[in-house]
Amino acid sequence: MLERISENEKRLDAALLCIKNLEAAISDFVANGDDIKKLNEYYGSPEWFGDKESYERGDIPKIKAGVLSEDAVWNMNEEISELISEMDLLVKRFSTEKDGDNENEIPQK
Repeated sequence: MLERISENEKRLDAALLCIKNLEAAISDFVANGDDIKKLNEYYGSPEWFGDKESYERGDIPKIKAGVLSEDAVWNMNEEISELISEMDLLVKRFSTEKDGDNENEIPQK
């Protein structure tokens, strides 16, 4: 009995830590929402194309400029979409698991 209580106490502690970390990550993401929106507005805009051409011609100093790549912002948006899908599965999993329905279980990576 004591072992069972201790094991479940560890599970509770781990779950609470995960929740705390998830809350912090979601807060950070939400706080950066305006910057993500502005980044998406910049990506593919006339300004972006002009900046990219100037950078590639060497008209401006070589600086960190991953934002001018074809893939960086696109890949970021794909990652956001994947996270949203995973969160949707989380909602489904934890809202139905009480009924014993685990068909929406999140795949382990």
